[in-house]
Amino acid sequence: MSPRNIIFRIYPSSKQRQQLFGWLALHRELYNAALQERRDAYKSNGVSLSYNHQQNELPAVKEARPELVPLGSHALQETVRRVDRAYQAFFRRIKAGEVPGYHRFKGRDRFESFTYPDPNGWKVVEQKEGKGRLRITNLGTIPMRGKPRVRLADGESRTLTIRAKADKWYAVIGVRYPETALQRNCAYSDRAVGIDVGCKALVASSDGDLIDNPRHLARAQEKLCQVQVELSRKKKDSRRRFKLKAKVVRLHATVANRRKDFLHQLSAAMVQLYPLIAVENLKLKNMTRSARGTVEAPGKNVKQKAGLNRSMLDAGIGLLFQMLAYKAEEAGGRYVEVVPNGTTQKCFWCGKTVSKDLSVRWHQCPHCGFSVDRDYNAALNILFLGLTKAGWEPSKAWRRASLAVNRETTSMLPLAA
Repeated sequence: MSPRNIIFRIYPSSKQRQQLFGWLALHRELYNAALQERRDAYKSNGVSLSYNHQQNELPAVKEARPELVPLGSHALQETVRRVDRAYQAFFRRIKAGEVPGYHRFKGRDRFESFTYPDPNGWKVVEQKEGKGRLRITNLGTIPMRGKPRVRLADGESRTLTIRAKADKWYAVIGVRYPETALQRNCAYSDRAVGIDVGCKALVASSDGDLIDNPRHLARAQEKLCQVQVELSRKKKDSRRRFKLKAKVVRLHATVANRRKDFLHQLSAAMVQLYPLIAVENLKLKNMTRSARGTVEAPGKNVKQKAGLNRSMLDAGIGLLFQMLAYKAEEAGGRYVEVVPNGTTQKCFWCGKTVSKDLSVRWHQCPHCGFSVDRDYNAALNILFLGLTKAGWEPSKAWRRASLAVNRETTSMLPLAA
């Protein structure tokens, strides 16, 4: 069984919206109270409270605060468990030598969801043709919309998360599917591709295809800047400031949805075409780190690096890799990560290093005369390394044949060899 999260848009009535906002505020209050209790216990007595200790206190809390009762015992326990998971992650990072920030209390803008950890308290009814209804105990029935690739009925629904985002409400249903239900079809059985990712061309494939970076954030930047300038001029905690802040959130949500939709379509198309996909094992967290340095050792080209970081994050490279990985698994294919060192500088044809900086967009080998786009050369090197890692040793003849392969012709790569 494989877990998947299916997102549906829900449409609560005005009365239900008011009730949901009230429930969200109560869950946030409980979260902050559990965090405060842990802080006080350690500060006063040096005692570290466990999840079981705080969970056992919930019946007494509900007696003192009867407005918590309609939220459901299991949902309240899950909110307390979120505090426990935050502490576990904090100590895990310390043990790994990292420097994590300590847990913060959640303000209204930083707490947007609550979860039912099991099927008790909710049920999906009348789900068909992209429409359905969600029934939640003590709240009623809510219309919902969404058309997942695999039906809910084909799996076992386990969890429900109600989320408020950009003035809209969503239901995130965790489902366990059998492997057969998630299976995807691949149009070919003997094709492979290496892909080089970047900010100019989002994807350069070893088949010679260049897929432009849509630059979703850059396209919305002018409108965002206008709204943010207006926001900066409004009085703090005023109604006008609140409305403009909600508008900024909606604009960012639109950008994120467009990016996610584009990457879903791109990754699904690639998985359908190629049973083997080779990518670079990039350390994206390090690549997008700020260059400003410290007071003692200030960084250089900070503004330029910030712009590059913004472009890389806007491209969604990490999200694309995640989608390719799980979709390739569902299609019965292979997703291979290779070491990125030298893939851009190395000549695909002769294997010698040809040094070039980012401004040089064309690979011209002085040793063998091989001349192609630098991203295409990198994609060919990635494919070569991916095939080698998959257990097949490409030959010199394969190098010559690979340059003639494109999407209209089926590659004759003996992947099973």
